[in-house]
Amino acid sequence: MSEIGVALMHWMSVAGVFLAWTACALLCLGGLILAVFSISGTWLVLGAAIGAAFLSGPGEFPGWPALLAFGAVCAAVDIIEWFAAAWGVRRRGGSAAAGWMALLGSLAGAILGGMVFPVLGSLVGMLLGSFALVYVTERRRLQRADHAAHVARGAVLAGISVLLLKVLATAGLVLWLALGLLL
Repeated sequence: MSEIGVALMHWMSVAGVFLAWTACALLCLGGLILAVFSISGTWLVLGAAIGAAFLSGPGEFPGWPALLAFGAVCAAVDIIEWFAAAWGVRRRGGSAAAGWMALLGSLAGAILGGMVFPVLGSLVGMLLGSFALVYVTERRRLQRADHAAHVARGAVLAGISVLLLKVLATAGLVLWLALGLLL
C-alpha cells in the first residue's frame, strides 16, 4: 500500500474514533433533553456508557460494575415513575381506584398530548390526564369537589417530582460517566 493509502487509512481510523466519542456525547445530551421533557433519558446515557466501554477498552472505565450500576439507576427511575402518581394519590387519601386512574391518566395524557403538541405536549398531557382521571374518580366516590381536587393535585405533584428525579438522575449519570472517563 502506498504512503497516501496508509495515511488515508490512519485518518479514517482517527475520524471513526472521534465520531464514536461524538455519538456518546450526543447520546448524553439527548438524554438530558429528554429528561427535561419527562421522557426517560437515562437509557440514552446507558447507551453512551456502553459505547464508551467499547471505546475505552477492557479494564478501563466504564467496566461491568459501572454499566450494571447505570442499568440499575435506569430501571429504578422507571419503576419509581410508574408508581409515583398512585403514591401521590394514596398519600392524599385517595382510593386504590384513583391510584390506578393516575397511572392510566398519565400514560394516556402523555400519548395524546404528544400527538397534539410533540415533546412538550407529553409533559402537559401527562399532568392533565392524571389530574382529570383522578378528579373524576374521587369526585364520584366522595361527592365532594374540594377533596377530589386535593387528591388529584397529589398525582400532579408526584408527576412533577418524577420530572425532577429524571433530570437529576440523568444529569448524575452524565456527570459520573464524564468524570470517570476524564479522571
